[in-house]
Amino acid sequence: MGRWKLYDNWYSDLAGLTVEQLRERRAFAAQRAQHAAARGMGRSPKAARAWRERLRAVDDELVRRGQQT
Repeated sequence: MGRWKLYDNWYSDLAGLTVEQLRERRAFAAQRAQHAAARGMGRSPKAARAWRERLRAVDDELVRRGQQT
């Protein structure tokens, strides 16, 4: 799956992913949110907010399935 496709379909893909894949996405989103919020040349509050929203969506899907985040 191409990177842009991953971003475009982030929310709609969650229901079809395995728990393992959800955990991988959660780690990816957490890392991207942290990097976007970090001080320095790459700081982007808008991107950090978007990645936190994606992270929450993954957490919500894991909770819906009865898995711990």
